[in-house]
Amino acid sequence: MSIAFGVGAAALSAALATVTFVLVDHYLVDQQMQNATHETYADARLARRDLLQGGPNIAEVLSSFTEPAGSGAYLYQDGVWYSGAVSLGYGPGNSRPLGVPKALVSTVSAGQPARQVVVISGEPAVTVGVPLPAVGADFFEVYSLAQLSHTFDVLAWVLTACAAATSLAGLVLGRWASGRLVRPLQEVAGTAEAIAQGELGERLPPGGGPELDLLSRSFNEMVGALQERIERDAQFASNVSHELRSPLTTIQAGVEFLQSAASQLTPNARHALELLSAEVGRFSAMVQDLLEMSRFDAGVAQLDLDELAIDDLVAGTVSAYTGGSVPVVVAPGAEGLLVNGDRRRLQRVLVNLLDNASAHGGGAVAVKVAKAGPAQVEVCVEDAGPGVAPAERSAIFERFYRGAAAGRRGGSAGTGLGLSLVAEHVRAHGGSVEVADRPGGGARFVVRLPLSDVSGDKPGAHGCHERPAKAAEAAT
Repeated sequence: MSIAFGVGAAALSAALATVTFVLVDHYLVDQQMQNATHETYADARLARRDLLQGGPNIAEVLSSFTEPAGSGAYLYQDGVWYSGAVSLGYGPGNSRPLGVPKALVSTVSAGQPARQVVVISGEPAVTVGVPLPAVGADFFEVYSLAQLSHTFDVLAWVLTACAAATSLAGLVLGRWASGRLVRPLQEVAGTAEAIAQGELGERLPPGGGPELDLLSRSFNEMVGALQERIERDAQFASNVSHELRSPLTTIQAGVEFLQSAASQLTPNARHALELLSAEVGRFSAMVQDLLEMSRFDAGVAQLDLDELAIDDLVAGTVSAYTGGSVPVVVAPGAEGLLVNGDRRRLQRVLVNLLDNASAHGGGAVAVKVAKAGPAQVEVCVEDAGPGVAPAERSAIFERFYRGAAAGRRGGSAGTGLGLSLVAEHVRAHGGSVEVADRPGGGARFVVRLPLSDVSGDKPGAHGCHERPAKAAEAAT
């Protein structure tokens, strides 16, 4: 906005300066031309009177006129030029004086008064010619416009300086005005961004005028209502989850009792029992996930932090979960990197990502650990499935989002909470998670965690996305 003010002020000041210069130029030149014409007519009448009365010679008559510097009076009679300006080197002669154009002489000799702007030694001048038929001569006067040209130069510099000062003032004014206008909007945008990231306690400060105070109050009331609704929903989910635990425990005990006597059941009954057991297990997992989510929503989720070697944690968790069927690749420079983390929650992150790969990506093909800059480490879980469409890459971390699996039933469909818990656990550790394409096909889930010991960047700190070929070969 300040640039727009500056550009607008510059354009307006330039337009005003141009119009002012043109008007002043037209006025002063017109005045100078009129003065020169009147003066020439007056001098021509005096010269004709003196010559008709048989007074002094022509040179003396012409030298009697007081001319400004750079000007001169001339008489053309019977093919001879006369001048009283001896300093210019003119007396009687046949040479046409400097500053008297041939075309002007022809026009005046034909009996027509005329004037013409000329240039003498690089300086502008105006030449006025008047015919004197009573004495058989033509009278010419040359008036220098050097002083007027100098005036125009000074005027141009003054107008340019004024235009520059106006542009600068417009820029300063624009910066000040835009600051007053944009600052409240920046505060609104910053507060809205903080609220979108889960900081529901953020509010807009009062002040800034009646209109902005009204905006602040309305915005804060809206956020307060939103916070109250979210907290109420979170409390409801927490209460429901707690209330479901008791009957769910009873149902699980009944299912376990039936499973102990499964050999005595008919094939159809055993099949029904298997379906019931799978659904109860899925239901139990969802209740546990909801309870975990409710702790995050209520802000009471506590991390049991320890200093952990991330490569050992990943290797142990993946090996225990997959039985060693999924390789763990530790990139050069990522060995022994330490993070302050909750072991149980970080293990849950890895297990959920491996579960997701099994359910939707045909199983994980590799888990990689790599340093990403001097302060972060990346853990990447890769699969060879269909990948994740760009339009779904942020939605899959939302609660109960299952994409194409939303319409299917059964244990493989999941609850839609696994990746949400991954995002919550990682965010609680000050990290981030995202999904991208895996080279060669499939999906790559990237978890970034801050390092607890930042000792500077090391060779090979490129993250999972790009690593030198030699380093990749050594890691495999």
